[in-house]
Amino acid sequence: MAVRRLFLFVMLPVLCRTVAAGSGVAEQCCDIALRTFSYLNKSIPYGKYRCGQAFERGLTPAPDLSVSTQWCQRYCHGYALTPSSDTSVWATPLIQYILPAVIFSMTIPRRLVLEPPRWFFDFHMNHLSGLIKAMFSLCVAGVIVTLDTAIWVFMIMIAPAPFILSGLVEITLDYRVIRRLMDSHVPRGEDQPHGLDKSQRVQLLTAVLAGNLAIEGVPADPQEELGKFLDVGKQPQEVEVRLRAMLACQYPFGAAVGAPILLYIGSFVYSLATLNNQEGDRDTARSLAFGIWWMNIVHVAAISGCLLASNNPSTAAAIVEQRRIKVSVEERLGFANQRPEMEDKVQARLEAMSRLPLSYRARYEPVWMWTRGKSKAAWLRRTAAWDLPWFREKIEITVEAWVLLTLVAFLLVLFPCALAFWIEYTTPAVGVGCRALTILVYTCAQCIFVTLSAWSHFKASHAGEYWIRHKWLDRLRRKWAGTCVAVLFLFPAWVAAIFTTFAGTLMQITGIFQNCLCSSTGYWWSSYGSTVSLATDTEIDRQSSWYWNRAGYTALIFLACVTYLGWWCQRYLRETFIERVKHLVAGGPNSAASNQGPRHGVIEPYETLESLQESKSIPLETVV
Repeated sequence: MAVRRLFLFVMLPVLCRTVAAGSGVAEQCCDIALRTFSYLNKSIPYGKYRCGQAFERGLTPAPDLSVSTQWCQRYCHGYALTPSSDTSVWATPLIQYILPAVIFSMTIPRRLVLEPPRWFFDFHMNHLSGLIKAMFSLCVAGVIVTLDTAIWVFMIMIAPAPFILSGLVEITLDYRVIRRLMDSHVPRGEDQPHGLDKSQRVQLLTAVLAGNLAIEGVPADPQEELGKFLDVGKQPQEVEVRLRAMLACQYPFGAAVGAPILLYIGSFVYSLATLNNQEGDRDTARSLAFGIWWMNIVHVAAISGCLLASNNPSTAAAIVEQRRIKVSVEERLGFANQRPEMEDKVQARLEAMSRLPLSYRARYEPVWMWTRGKSKAAWLRRTAAWDLPWFREKIEITVEAWVLLTLVAFLLVLFPCALAFWIEYTTPAVGVGCRALTILVYTCAQCIFVTLSAWSHFKASHAGEYWIRHKWLDRLRRKWAGTCVAVLFLFPAWVAAIFTTFAGTLMQITGIFQNCLCSSTGYWWSSYGSTVSLATDTEIDRQSSWYWNRAGYTALIFLACVTYLGWWCQRYLRETFIERVKHLVAGGPNSAASNQGPRHGVIEPYETLESLQESKSIPLETVV
């Protein structure tokens, strides 16, 4: 009963009295309680008590001025809107955490965008009407771009778990492919009766760099077309240059993600420094909890920064030297039926009906971040090397590995949510209040998302033979099972995640959480005897600062570790990939590269003019 009452308040605030503007739990309510002598601790003298006391060194903590929840609802109903002067409540979350999240969102791969129409920029400035149209286009285009960015940021924050899981699946497949390529050119016993030839290795390297491009339900098949132009038997040097050029399209981790993360870490350091100077400041603690909660976007950006495949398909399209294929909405709907799984068909149909343009106007189409792992697995299944049992056994993700990846993905979401929940739980009034419940509901929704996403990736990573051997598991792939899961789990999780993300952020910034019910102690479990503390800078506030600081420093260390691991992972994959490409061309004394001699006039990526001059392949003047 208590849980249902608490859930109804969080999910339906518009039906509660707390959303009506009023004094709320603020200094005004404290003054009313003092003037009417309605506080419970009658030993507190009226004339000597200061409402809204702030922390000062050497100042005695304020006594706990409490009133009953019923009295607070009667005389201090509604909420107190955050004043513009109180920047620690609205400006700190907005500037320190939400705006940096916009920077992170720019680095996370996406498929569709919301952009201004082309006719917005078709005007002439040589007469008054053109100037008016230019001003109108400037304003409306700015609104559209801002709306597009806000929607994308909240999409990431609503469901970061599928983003992270799909990225981890792609990283795992890339790592296994690149690692096995070095020892797969020669036989290694009974477990590897013969090695991979160069064409098979080129297919695998291409899948690593272009596995994020859609090959199902699209007008052009990039895997088939790139395979024709990346012929290592006829043009080994050109294949090396093209593979390196595709790798260079993906920004290094430090440039794409590392620098923005330093800004986010700086925000944590500033909030922790403020807490050290102002012990017991609840607004700063809640702002810190908000930033830790929004750290999920940073984790998504860190995972996306580890990937080798660039979201920009322009380089791959330039290699095949073919134009873009324009597709109508009807054709898009037809392509959607070619998708193998039900959830992929629904997603493709929604994309077609939205009529939104692709993020890149190229021949090939990138997939969403939350389906990149599925796309990479589909690329690998279509390679010639996948038909070899020994190679497939080394690359294919086992059931145990799927469970581990799911747990790691959920851990990257759970850890910041747990720290934010702990701060909100220990902030007076101590207990599960509105803010803590918002984070708890959000975390439960992410648990459902990551589980269903893992199941979707698992289905896409196994061929028909697997489902024939596991008929009992194949039953869960049927349409009725997907419908039941969508109704019972997916739809409630989406509603909960959207509400907690959007409404929770809005309530934090505007001050809606500052009301009697959210500030009461034990009201959600038993309304009888529950109280509301109207005091600030109390002894329990100062004691809670110890928990706030520990949670903040833990989040700071965890974010730094995730950033370092992401940087190391991408650096290792990039360097190892380059070594595999070098070995592909200069594979031995009988290789095609050795027989053709030096490559005059070809400048490779990452090759300097000095190295060219030292090799004496071409004069320095020729390069210049």
